[in-house]
Amino acid sequence: MKILDVGCGGGLLTEPGGSLFITTINKTQLSYALGIVFSEQIAGIVPKGTHMWEKFVSPEKLESILESNGLSVQTVAGMFYNPFSGYWHWSKNTSLNYAAHAVKSMIQEHTVPAANAATSPGVHKELKK
Repeated sequence: MKILDVGCGGGLLTEPGGSLFITTINKTQLSYALGIVFSEQIAGIVPKGTHMWEKFVSPEKLESILESNGLSVQTVAGMFYNPFSGYWHWSKNTSLNYAAHAVKSMIQEHTVPAANAATSPGVHKELKK
């Protein structure tokens, strides 16, 4: 996962009040079993090697990373994919997949521009843990 500065016209995360939406996979035993063992190795829903469990991140870890980069998490919602229907559904359960909405702080406390956040040593160190 990388924190990138993207959006219409650029500057989305560098501007106070800018929103960031992230969807990702939680780092749980259930996500390993369903995301890697079932979806890659048993059902073949996605190609083998698509997911790397060591790169999955819990909502708590994601919130910590975002807050250390001047963003405030507003919402975290679980997501559930039904492989039979091909549709995603919102859920209160974040044990597999989840989405997070964060907003750039109105007070500029962080000195590293968001455009460089993906290359910031502190961000890489946090993401590798």
